Amino acid sequence: MTRAISQRLRVTVIGVLMGVVAAACSSGSGDGNSNAHALPPNDKAAIERAFAPALERLGVRLTRGALVDLKTGKPSPNGKHLAVYVEPTGNYTSEDYARSTVATLRAFIPAAFERWGGLTSFDLCQEPLPATDARPEPPPVTKVDLTKAASRKVHWDDLDLTRLLRDANRLGSRALSVYAKPDVRLTGFYQDAAQKAKTADTADGSSPAPTSPSYNR
Repeated sequence: MTRAISQRLRVTVIGVLMGVVAAACSSGSGDGNSNAHALPPNDKAAIERAFAPALERLGVRLTRGALVDLKTGKPSPNGKHLAVYVEPTGNYTSEDYARSTVATLRAFIPAAFERWGGLTSFDLCQEPLPATDARPEPPPVTKVDLTKAASRKVHWDDLDLTRLLRDANRLGSRALSVYAKPDVRLTGFYQDAAQKAKTADTADGSSPAPTSPSYNR
């Protein structure tokens, strides 16, 4: 009887020690607790590597990417706003910009918020082709700006431009704003989405979709 009790105690102690070791491993500096405050590297090349496969499939490339301190509006390694800029790798029409607004956004969000828990907001600009505007920092053709809180209220699985515009109306421009240049807004694709969003908003009393960026670079 004494030997049986001793064996059971030995097994129990070993089990407890294994549990302590497992807990210690899971509470280290890896992807566990640290993710709640993690920020992406404030480096365009590193940001590009994280999203390159999805962007390549869409026929766009990252031209700029940085963390921004919204209090100053300037890049900062401690900024909690991620700003990214993409441009097409081939010919692109105004209709293409309209159609790619959501697809390009989904290449980054909600993944960026899930990967880097310290981010609080994000914006994506689609830039013109270099043949159209060769300036280092051209005005965006389209821009979507949103907070992490707004991202949690968006149904990403079935998101399209109509739903994005509707969500912008519903959540307000401080949470989610959508901008497009006039030639993009005048395309049939964008007009159709805007009309559907407006019809729905008329029914629920929401405000029109925002048509300008919510902050300046």
